[in-house]
Amino acid sequence: MSGRTVASRLQCEVPLLVRVADTSRPDLTLLLVNGAAGPLGGDHLRFRLEVGPGTHVTVRSVAATLAQPGPTGEPSLLEVELVVHERATLDWAPEPMVSVCGSRHRTTMHLRASDSATVSVRERLSLGRHGEASGHLQLQQRVTIADVDVLRHDTEFGSGALLGVGAQGAWRSMCSEVRIGTDLPAPTSEVRPDIMSAVFHLSPVSALITRLEQPGQGVV
Repeated sequence: MSGRTVASRLQCEVPLLVRVADTSRPDLTLLLVNGAAGPLGGDHLRFRLEVGPGTHVTVRSVAATLAQPGPTGEPSLLEVELVVHERATLDWAPEPMVSVCGSRHRTTMHLRASDSATVSVRERLSLGRHGEASGHLQLQQRVTIADVDVLRHDTEFGSGALLGVGAQGAWRSMCSEVRIGTDLPAPTSEVRPDIMSAVFHLSPVSALITRLEQPGQGVV
């Protein structure tokens, strides 16, 4: 890697704030910061990140995000759009989204990438805080590589064992990772009493890795 990646434009407002980490690394490290409680019921938040050609960006968060009920009972929505250009690198791994009891929340993630990019996008969800029932949460994922859709994936989470296509069953936490690049894990699957995981190849340069865990693995 040569040169240094910098932020050319940064715009944000409460409750979703972005800060540039003070590091000496040549890549750009961004920190997601909750400037207020939320998302609360009724909130509609939007996050867009564009990674320019040949640049290298790492995204982390300082704490878990708590989806909480609002005063009107309306659902909350977080829209995430990630655009990764030619020969760029994106490593996206915030702390988990926690579905608080009584909340109704939906996250949509649309990743658009070049087929020459190197990408890891990890999304983690936890159903309820420790010892708490969860709210209702929906995760919608869309991945487009070189203008071709390779993934449209909807998952629904809620208190108890939600059964059927796109539901989480009795599992209480999930990690979903999309990888784009030349170094992909081999397709595989594993089912144990406490863990269920699988690797699916979406295209010659992309894969979806999922992992579900049983109660007792929740986030405090």
